[in-house]
Amino acid sequence: MKLPTSETGISIHRCVLPRADSQRGFTLWELLIVVAIVAITISMVQLSMGLSDETRDLKRVGKDLGKLFHLLNQEAVFESRNYAISVQDKGFVVLEFNEEGWVPATQSFFSKIKMTETQSSQLLIDDRVIDITTNTNPEPHILILSSGEMTPFEWRIRDELTQSGIVLQGNMLGGVLMSGPEPLG
Repeated sequence: MKLPTSETGISIHRCVLPRADSQRGFTLWELLIVVAIVAITISMVQLSMGLSDETRDLKRVGKDLGKLFHLLNQEAVFESRNYAISVQDKGFVVLEFNEEGWVPATQSFFSKIKMTETQSSQLLIDDRVIDITTNTNPEPHILILSSGEMTPFEWRIRDELTQSGIVLQGNMLGGVLMSGPEPLG
């Protein structure tokens, strides 16, 4: 077999590709089916893991309340306002101090955190249990002042459905820590 040569006299080697029918790859449809099966499997695993966590509502409430305290603390300092939380057995009310006294705050994002029907609260201030029965006029329990200070508290939220509970602890500097969920004892 004679190799072709270029004008300079150098031999040119041609690469011979194998025939298409001797080496078969995956078709586009086969690849799409494999990707679809993997995606369905992953979503089923994630869904089953999410549904098995019975305390996710309790965790969500605790995290949302922690964010609410942080937001109220910042709002109080930056806007020179005084806020308070009126803790109730099945929830809470955010109060704002104005010339009329303590009135429910008008910002709608304060009311977006909802507790479920099976969750209940207990509030401790200075190691004393506070009466949190629902009144027509909510009274301030946890003060969040424009100076950045906050009433130290321990807010216990329990869920009768999952038999677990969380504890939110607030300090004088406006920090809030959540512990739990833990089984009720």
